[in-house]
Amino acid sequence: MAISIQNSKDNANDKTVSFTIAYGGKDYKWHGDIPKDADAQDYLDAKSDTLKAEILRKQYHEAVVPQLEGKSALESFEAWVSAGCKNAVVTTPAVEASDAVTGERQKTKTIEVEEEVSNTEIVKEGGKYVEKTTTETVTKQVVSGVTEEVDLFDADGEKIGKHTIPVMESYEVSPAVEAVDEVTEDVVISKKAWVDSH
Repeated sequence: MAISIQNSKDNANDKTVSFTIAYGGKDYKWHGDIPKDADAQDYLDAKSDTLKAEILRKQYHEAVVPQLEGKSALESFEAWVSAGCKNAVVTTPAVEASDAVTGERQKTKTIEVEEEVSNTEIVKEGGKYVEKTTTETVTKQVVSGVTEEVDLFDADGEKIGKHTIPVMESYEVSPAVEAVDEVTEDVVISKKAWVDSH
């Protein structure tokens, strides 16, 4: 890699340097601010690995590059590119196994109930309007809680009568869940065209 400085402009607290980086068989035009008292060539040469990594970050801006043990950020990025530019993407998250959850509720039954329904209407009979009320018996189905009678005792243990209690049943609130391992897929990240920064 070679860095060639095109021009430099002094600012109040630093200087802006325009330069070209020759890397990987291509030239990349760039500019940046450096300390005012620094030698531009020495400063940029010392930052060459950082600049190469920045080129790769701009070309693969969606990359998720793992830091390899004992390797620099640039070496890790170059290894990621050499390995095919792949990001591991979780397509199915892991699920922990869980037991079914049960609850308890009162049993119910459907019963038929007869109910008298009255209907009032006005009808014309013999040239007069007459108000008539008709009543009919209608059978409806209703849901009722199931109960049972149990013996009722006083504090001395003597039976004193009967008491009605609800009949309960267990039911499944949520079903059991089997464990599922996480599934990941490799997604290839495409390289973006370089856009010169000056």
